[in-house]
Amino acid sequence: MKSFSCLVFTFSVFLFSFHNSFSQNENVLDSLKFVLETAQEDTHKVVLLNKLSWKVRRNYPDKALGFINAALELALKLNYKKGIAGAYGRIGAIYDIKSNYLEALKFHFKSLKIKEDIGYKKGVASSFNNIGIIYFKQSQYEQALNFYSKCLEIAEEINNTNYMTATYNNISIIYRYEQSFDKALDFSFKSLNLRKKLNDTKGTAISYVNIAEIYRDQGEFSKAVDYYTKSLNIAIELEDNLGKVYSLNGLGSVYSQTDEFAKAENYFKSSIKICQEIGLKDELKNAYKSLSLIYFQINDFKEAYKYRKLYSAIKDSIFNEQSTKSMNEMQAKYESEKKEKEIEILTKGNELQALQAKQHEDQIKKQWYLILGIGFILGLLISLIYVVHSQLKFKRQANKELEQTNDQLENINTELGRKNKSISESINYAQRIQETIMPTQKHLQEVFPESFIFYKSKDVVSGDFPWVMRNEKYFFAAAVDCTGHGVPGAMMSMIGYFLLNDIVGGRKIHDPAIILEQLHEGIKHTLRQEENLESQDGMDIALCAINKEKREVHYAGAHRSLLLLHNSEVEEIRGDRFPVGGIQYSSRGKEIKFKSHKLKLDKGDSIYFYSDGLIDQVGGAKGRRFQNNQVKEIITENKSIPMNELKNVFNDRFNKWMGREKQLDDVIMMGIKV
Repeated sequence: MKSFSCLVFTFSVFLFSFHNSFSQNENVLDSLKFVLETAQEDTHKVVLLNKLSWKVRRNYPDKALGFINAALELALKLNYKKGIAGAYGRIGAIYDIKSNYLEALKFHFKSLKIKEDIGYKKGVASSFNNIGIIYFKQSQYEQALNFYSKCLEIAEEINNTNYMTATYNNISIIYRYEQSFDKALDFSFKSLNLRKKLNDTKGTAISYVNIAEIYRDQGEFSKAVDYYTKSLNIAIELEDNLGKVYSLNGLGSVYSQTDEFAKAENYFKSSIKICQEIGLKDELKNAYKSLSLIYFQINDFKEAYKYRKLYSAIKDSIFNEQSTKSMNEMQAKYESEKKEKEIEILTKGNELQALQAKQHEDQIKKQWYLILGIGFILGLLISLIYVVHSQLKFKRQANKELEQTNDQLENINTELGRKNKSISESINYAQRIQETIMPTQKHLQEVFPESFIFYKSKDVVSGDFPWVMRNEKYFFAAAVDCTGHGVPGAMMSMIGYFLLNDIVGGRKIHDPAIILEQLHEGIKHTLRQEENLESQDGMDIALCAINKEKREVHYAGAHRSLLLLHNSEVEEIRGDRFPVGGIQYSSRGKEIKFKSHKLKLDKGDSIYFYSDGLIDQVGGAKGRRFQNNQVKEIITENKSIPMNELKNVFNDRFNKWMGREKQLDDVIMMGIKV
């Protein structure tokens, strides 16, 4: 679920006060509209249009965009620099709400340039904060923190408490994403205390949610629920639909993690209703996905499939708005032409139908007279002959059809047997090819005797595979999880295998982060994903470059984590939150840039990485997922045994956990002791 943190800057530009009741807001809007109708074409009207757009931006972002475009047009006509800068900034904020981050960033930089030229310090601080938010949403945390710090410096210089509170919040979010929870709480409570002093109710709600998310990430779920509930109560009081959505989604995520699925379901459904009313596609998509996972965990596969389809549909729609508009126009044109054609056909059809009815009536009369003429003479004789003949004919036909059916069944069985044998032989041959090419545990143990590869494919061939390579300085090891399983997954695994060999062995690239970026580009090029927009195939991967002599590990991951066992404790180093391959991120202007983590290990330390087929397997007494925590427990409980024995422990625990359940996905896990 997308973090509530992404909401922060839509609240951070406090240009004027908000009233605390829906009726008061309606009165303010009516007053603004009334004044606007009589306003002259001057700077005052620009300000009114700006205010009106800002009032409706959360509940009606498209209407807000219309108002602000009108303000921009008038400000440009009047050469009103401050009004132009303000309009650019508000357009950027609305694109932010609509999840179009590339356009949002473009307009915020336009606004910043004008504000710097005219020396408008408060506006410059606002733009710095806006730009920081966009970088944050693209996971560029260092850039985001840089712009937040610039905003805070100006806010403290001009003593603007509203900007100070917003920036404290944003810095807190960065530290939460980097798992520096103490720093994150410190900045969040700074923001909360200042907002309470200012009687800033809406800002207080924002701080409550950020604090709730920190507690949720720490596993302190009761505190998280308490703060999410406080925020939700404020959002309800202020009729703030966007605030309701993020609070409801937050509560849903907590109850989902504590396996209170009924409560989680109710909160997500409440969020979905609001998202549908106000058109929040990104949050609607996340709520659909969360509900699908909940239904899957409680074995309601019908509902899980339903919400997975809704998630996929809205995900596609976010990237294809313009295509959808064109299709709707073509559909409307088609329907119009179709109706005209139907009317023309119906008119001609009515005339033809009347003529046919008259001919049919005449024909019936002639047949009736004929039947009456011969009926009395031949009736009994014809009836007798017909009965005898029909019985003989039916019997002969039945025998003939029975013989043909038997022959057909025999031929079908023979052909099916031949085809099944051919398919089976082809898949088995593909398995032999895959096993021959892919590295084995023996290759790994030649360099690290205390190591293992735990591999369990769902089908004969697999989409998960291990990969190793060695040069004079580093030993490279990776656990790769390709899209799909079976034959499609195996085909992707071969693409990934040979691309990795070329990148590391051929091009001599040794930095894991750069290797993943090159692999991402290689998959896009190989599958022509820039041309074929329906192709989103790719892979999740955990990749290490290990210097055995120095006991150094350089790690980068795409949707996969690395576990480090050090001093009897397991530390999780998380990879980046996007996959290798596909254009679902780049099509939104989001740069795919992986982060490399450098680890210094002591003698006897060990590392582990694995595909999600291990932790997503459903089983156990309550039909739950295997999960990361169980993996960490197994490693900690068996830290003293040899790695080969640890592999057997994982195999036994996994099989016991799965029980009679069906294996859901391929499984690959690698463990290395240095």
